[in-house]
Formats: sequence, C-alpha cells, structure tokens
Amino acid sequence: MSESRAYRARGIVLRARALGEADRIVTFFTLESGKMSAVAKGIRRQKNRLAGKLEFGDEVQMELHRGRNLDVITDAQTTTSRWTALVAPERFEHAALILELLDSLCEEDLALPDVFDLANGALNAIAHSDNAERLLPRFRLRLLDALGVAPPYTECIECTTILGETMWIDAQRGGLICDGCHRHAVALPAITEDDRANLVALSTPRGAGARVAATPAAARASELLIAFHLGRRPRSGGQL
Repeated sequence: MSESRAYRARGIVLRARALGEADRIVTFFTLESGKMSAVAKGIRRQKNRLAGKLEFGDEVQMELHRGRNLDVITDAQTTTSRWTALVAPERFEHAALILELLDSLCEEDLALPDVFDLANGALNAIAHSDNAERLLPRFRLRLLDALGVAPPYTECIECTTILGETMWIDAQRGGLICDGCHRHAVALPAITEDDRANLVALSTPRGAGARVAATPAAARASELLIAFHLGRRPRSGGQL
C-alpha cells in the first residue's frame, strides 16, 4: 500500500510571494516540521476558499498534499487570528522581526517545538501590547537559547575566564568578554554586573527568576547577539 500524500500541519505564516497569475508560495513555521513552504493555488482570486486564511503572523491549521517540488495547500483554517492587531503601526515592525528571525535562523524540515511555542507566545503578547518593543530583548535571547547558540553569561567567550564585575559585549565574537580580552578587541562600552544579571533573567524560561524588562545595555546586547548569528543587521525592527 502506497503512503498517503495528504497530511496536516499547524503553522505560523511567515511570508508569501506571488507565483504566476493567481497562486502564492507561502512560507510557514510549523510545529511538526519547522520551516516549510507550500503553494496556495488560486489564492489571489477574490472568491478562492483560501483567501483571507493565510495572513501574516496568524496561526493556521492546514491540510496539504505532497507535490513533486512543493507541497500544495488544499485547505486551511485560522486558529489564532493576529493579523489585524499585528499590522497596527506600533506593532508591525516588531512582529515582522520575530517572523524574520524564524525565517532566517531556523532550518527547513527541522521540528523545533520549543521555538514554535516561543514564537506563538511572543506574537500573542505583541498583538495585545501597547509597548511591543520592550518584549523583543527577551524573545531574542530566548530564541538563541532554544536554538542552542546562546553565549555563556558567566565566562568570557574568548578565553573562558570567569567574568568579573565589569565586562564587554563583543559584537565580533558574539558574547561577553573579560577585561584582558577587551584590550585586544573592538567592543562596546562596559556591561555591568546588573546588566549581566538582567541578561540571565531575560534568557530564563518562564518561572522563578525570569524577567521581561531589559536594561538599555542588555537590550543592546540582545540586538548585537542576534546580528552576530544572522551575519547582518535584521531588516525588520532592528535598532542597530
């Protein structure tokens, strides 16, 4: 018996691009298989059944059919609608940054359920926030942790010496450096012990010791660490 070519997936809509006169290729971050793209046939026609169901930042439940090159979306239902809230001017660039980081830092066909839950929670929080920007430092640092690329916050990224009361964020190495390594590197102004403790609290999973509010220096550090792993400045919501 041949394997069924029909399957279901739960995903967050990351982006879409036109294909031909009526179709779109939509990229999702799914619970089951991480980042993936599929074709929404005829979605650009006004009366197509998929129209309005694959909006930026929404969570959708899809039915798909495996294709030769790209799979085809045969049906979709919106399970969490955030589009109207996320496209508000005060929220759009911050939501777009989250989706850009998922798209850029996550591999295709690699399930990352912790990252899926993290992104869903962050997008829901932004959709209901009057100060969405303050939520980004924690998301950046939690994302790096979930991907397994977060730097140590207690030792120098270069020489592994335990950090003292004063340290620096090194944008070229992607971590904190000690006083000795700072003399031979291009780095930002000093990070205090309070800032380092804030970085740890921002990176902590929900529960005891976790924090949402970032100090200015910790927020800046989160931006530089993301830029290090991207290899560039983010196109959306970046403050560099």
